[in-house]
Amino acid sequence: MPKRKNLEDDEDSESGSDISTVMVDFDFCDFKPQIDYVAVKRLLQQLLHTDASFFDLGSIADLIISQADVGTTIKTDGADGDPLAFLAVVNVQENEKSPPFASLLTYLLSKISADVPFHRKLTDILTDSDSCLGLVIGERVYNMPPQVMPPLYKMLKDEIEWAVEDGKPYRFSHLLILSRVWRSTAEEEGSTGMKPPPNKRQKGDKGRPKTAASVYSFHPEDDCIQKEAMYSLEFDFSHQEPRTNDTFGEDIAGRVMLIPGDKLGAIVQDMSSKFPSPS
Repeated sequence: MPKRKNLEDDEDSESGSDISTVMVDFDFCDFKPQIDYVAVKRLLQQLLHTDASFFDLGSIADLIISQADVGTTIKTDGADGDPLAFLAVVNVQENEKSPPFASLLTYLLSKISADVPFHRKLTDILTDSDSCLGLVIGERVYNMPPQVMPPLYKMLKDEIEWAVEDGKPYRFSHLLILSRVWRSTAEEEGSTGMKPPPNKRQKGDKGRPKTAASVYSFHPEDDCIQKEAMYSLEFDFSHQEPRTNDTFGEDIAGRVMLIPGDKLGAIVQDMSSKFPSPS
């Protein structure tokens, strides 16, 4: 059964005097492994971009959707439809000896090693018996509006708290959140007429070399997470082809953010303020 329904996506597009509105009801549902497996695997492939082939995505998808206590999908055709988005958290220490999950953890640690303080902090968390790390994994189809994310993250927060009350291993001291960014050089922005959001272009940018890349959150709610992040790192995908002047398409990179576990509530409040549900 859906956890929550009737979050409407109002999408106005104006061309001259013509205005059209698209009304969509989103269903927030528990995982249904027999139905959700293919879509979750596909969304993992999207999240990990060109490095997806490094991993046994089928086994990682199985791990995610097998969690009965924590995790939510978003659908538009009821609980038996295909997920268009999902959000879940995996206990790292509980699953680090599982080969498919261990390969993902090793990969992330190798990327984070570029930031020595970040890597040291993460290593300390993993080796401290009093700490517990949760890996937050989620993705959505490209045209899914950010307004779906505040309730999705609130459900994650609530389910973590309920699982802890039930004695389940979800008392996380820290959360590691995996996401993506896209980058654009000044030349690319000039050639396309694209301009960064006002909060992305600072006064000091005038002295920056023209070839320097501006970094933008692939998902706008990441900006709320970064406010509470102890560490945040963008990294190149290993299978990404080097970009040249003739390269076509977006320059996609990965991002990992580490937050204290008790900051999830503040993040949910910030997201709810910035991306309210349509009234």
